[in-house]
Amino acid sequence: MTSCHGGQGFSVVPDVCELGVDIRTTPAFDSRAAEQLVREAVAELDAKVSVPRPATITPVASWPPYRLGTDRQPAAALLDAAAVEGLIVRPKTAGPSNIGNLLAGEGIPATAGFGVRYEGLHGVDERACLEDLPAVHAVYRRAVLSLLGRSS
Repeated sequence: MTSCHGGQGFSVVPDVCELGVDIRTTPAFDSRAAEQLVREAVAELDAKVSVPRPATITPVASWPPYRLGTDRQPAAALLDAAAVEGLIVRPKTAGPSNIGNLLAGEGIPATAGFGVRYEGLHGVDERACLEDLPAVHAVYRRAVLSLLGRSS
């Protein structure tokens, strides 16, 4: 759940409550499956809770999952540079809320991200391991120089 809005006053029971939901899709779990999951969960809640009318669901946007092949640039350059720097990097499928999906929709190959280790992603306790910055910088520098046809 990414948002929750309802009511306007301290002691007023709202007539409407809106919830925002963001579900990450993968090649095996597409937007139809995600929407079906939400519809089933809402129907189950409507059946359990006394409501004056059933909830409505309004899909807002849907992007397909995106995964740039490891042999395509710039992914290949990043993976090669990481290996040279002694890092083990595992390619993953990116969810819809990143720049890789937006650019892929425009036919531009892009990576969805490579960076420092982290914990608590998108949570109130999200944090990054800053000691990883020198290695990550070295990988990006090596990859960019490789893409420019220069040695590092």
